[in-house]
Amino acid sequence: MTDTINANIDSKTIRELGLRLSDKKLNAVISPDARVFEYPYLENVFIMENDLYGNIMPDNSCFLAFYGHHGLIGKHLSVETLRNSTVADIKNMVECNMEG
Repeated sequence: MTDTINANIDSKTIRELGLRLSDKKLNAVISPDARVFEYPYLENVFIMENDLYGNIMPDNSCFLAFYGHHGLIGKHLSVETLRNSTVADIKNMVECNMEG
């Protein structure tokens, strides 16, 4: 996989974390081609290069998306935080933000 222009998540990070491109349609209408990855080991947890409104995330950051009690929600993360987080860390972030 080659990096795309304006891609915040590089191929090394994708490979090291085991991220898989998702075929689920989570993107806003204004950004249908933004990449959405499935986070391994956690069901319905996604890493996105845009937020749920279609806004491109700032350089070196991404959006952790997941289903809360009232639908799809998420949290802004730096790519460095994503790289340094364990599966347990990501699971904790999801659990702590489920109320949305």
